[in-house]
Amino acid sequence: MNCTQTRELIGAHLDGELDVMASLEFKRHVECCTACALAAERVEAVRSAVAVAPYYRAPDRLGLQIRAAMGREAGARAGGIGRFVRPLAVAAALVLVATLSWRVARSTGPSGGLERELVAAHVRSLQADHLLDVPSSNQHTVKPWFNGKIDFAPDVRDLADAGFPLQGGRLDYVDGHVAAVLVYRHKLHVINCFVWPAEGGASERATSVQGYRLLRFTDRGLMYWVVSDASAETLEEFGRAVRAVSPRVPGALP
Repeated sequence: MNCTQTRELIGAHLDGELDVMASLEFKRHVECCTACALAAERVEAVRSAVAVAPYYRAPDRLGLQIRAAMGREAGARAGGIGRFVRPLAVAAALVLVATLSWRVARSTGPSGGLERELVAAHVRSLQADHLLDVPSSNQHTVKPWFNGKIDFAPDVRDLADAGFPLQGGRLDYVDGHVAAVLVYRHKLHVINCFVWPAEGGASERATSVQGYRLLRFTDRGLMYWVVSDASAETLEEFGRAVRAVSPRVPGALP
């Protein structure tokens, strides 16, 4: 099975629709092909994010307004332009429903879609035994592992002196792009630190979703989203440790 065939079968594999032989061939290829394995993980990440996405019912008054508009249109003459106006009115109403439902979801939901996607990725990493692609507490092992896999260089540091020992790193797929994930621990708590290039300024933000706490901040051109079940104070302390500028020793390697 080649890469093209494998990627065409990702959805069927995740849905359990492949027969035994095709499933074995798919798994063999993914085990030896990093690109296809990452593609499969991306699809699974999107599926997981959609599974936890909130759904909101459109307001009842919107249905009344649409029915009233369609009733007025029904009184228009059947011939001529009326044949074209009615389908357009229905289409416009459907677009309006979709748009307003999206706005309601954005404005009334307990948190944004990105936060829920990050929490889903955090939980998935703990449940699917995919916490680490490169298990190591050595920053000089973890940082080079990302070379060639992403188009930016995450700032990898061991924060054991601050109470947050480095566990390793992995790749994940959130917010429509690949993210570097640096994994730390604080006592019994796992801390997933998602990193990607910052797009414009972003103020620090702390929030919580489904019992998990999140902290967002930017530092030296990178966006950080920290997710854990640790306390808010612990995440704030972790954020300060990440942003602290380590003293440089003359002649030492960066």
